[in-house]
Amino acid sequence: MRTLNPDKQHVYSNIYDESTGLIPLIVEKEFNNGEVTLNYAEGPDAGPPLLFLHGLTDRWQFFLPMFPQLSERWHVYALDFRGHGKSSRSPPYRYLDHIKDTIAFIERKVGEKVIIYGTALGAMVSLMVAARRPDLVKALIFGDANIKIKHVRAVMANYHTFWSGWERIAGLDCSLDVLVREVAEMPIDIPWRPPGKYGDGLDYIAVLNKALYLKHLDSKVLTPWAKGGTDDNIFKEVTTGYDEKAIKDIECPVLLIQGNPEKGAILTDDEVEYAKERIRNMNHIYLPEYGHNLGCYSYEAAGILRVINAWLESFR
Repeated sequence: MRTLNPDKQHVYSNIYDESTGLIPLIVEKEFNNGEVTLNYAEGPDAGPPLLFLHGLTDRWQFFLPMFPQLSERWHVYALDFRGHGKSSRSPPYRYLDHIKDTIAFIERKVGEKVIIYGTALGAMVSLMVAARRPDLVKALIFGDANIKIKHVRAVMANYHTFWSGWERIAGLDCSLDVLVREVAEMPIDIPWRPPGKYGDGLDYIAVLNKALYLKHLDSKVLTPWAKGGTDDNIFKEVTTGYDEKAIKDIECPVLLIQGNPEKGAILTDDEVEYAKERIRNMNHIYLPEYGHNLGCYSYEAAGILRVINAWLESFR
């Protein structure tokens, strides 16, 4: 196994190897790109590099349901975007900043072409990375996100109670128990669920999971999302760096994964058609059993792993 020398690292979990004893399965490390320090997770060097990019409010742990299997045949990396997880609280939190951070990470830390699996915000960032730097991206898995900027604006407006509620909760200085209660009691009014509270129909662990993400989030990440649905200038500022027309410049194969809108998925049929017309090497799959988070929040990852494993093996 290749020896790495990170500036700082923390062993997250271990597996046992008969020849060497305990070896790290997932290790948390830090990468400083000269502007911000990004926290990331890395698995053993078990194959080609596979980079995971999470969604808004999440952190690298979003992908834990996938890591045990995928880290057996791939060298997995997963970033915490700036403002998320243990990464620097360093505004601004525009698309442009996440794109630049990701490019710097691939160039200076991974050091070779990667396959990217991005979901939500991470999926949109991955499109721009692949479009701008085709020399860095071998293939791309796009997990339920928007492609057209007008749909991003609609999500900001339609999910306003999410963004404003999470912004308030992420800024609280309180115990985890209080945070869990605040998440459970947060009023929501979103397109695919009856108006009520965030915790309606969810068990304690589901609410705890969201509370942990918010506990490790800079509330300023959500400020433009809470205001951008109605403020043109704020919307333009936070989406700086994202250009839907640029997807025509993507050279690598793309797998577009679409969830069920009745369960909260946001990738629309017209966006799928838009991508098909512009990305030369693209395949699309619809997974009706999943909502926006494609099984990761609920640890129901068998269906998404079937898709990802089969597709990834075509690049071995």
